[in-house]
Amino acid sequence: MHGLYFLRKFIREEIGRSFKTINNNPYTFEDFQDYDIQIDGSTQGGFFLTIYYKEEKIYPTQRFESHEDAHHTARTIIDKDRVVRMNHA
Repeated sequence: MHGLYFLRKFIREEIGRSFKTINNNPYTFEDFQDYDIQIDGSTQGGFFLTIYYKEEKIYPTQRFESHEDAHHTARTIIDKDRVVRMNHA
């Protein structure tokens, strides 16, 4: 009987905790403070991606056919850069 009581108490606590969360949206690479992603252009001339880390250019400006391609490349570059920086810290 005690096991069931503690299980119910635990479940109520966890459910109550999740209802108190203000922002349930996941964090993405765009939420990192020190990275600045710039995607400029249009559908006619292509999209140009430049990525900065603390105002230092970490990726040369490149042209992409679509905004989605540029956005995906930005995510992969930032993920790789974060891993390198964490391993050197």
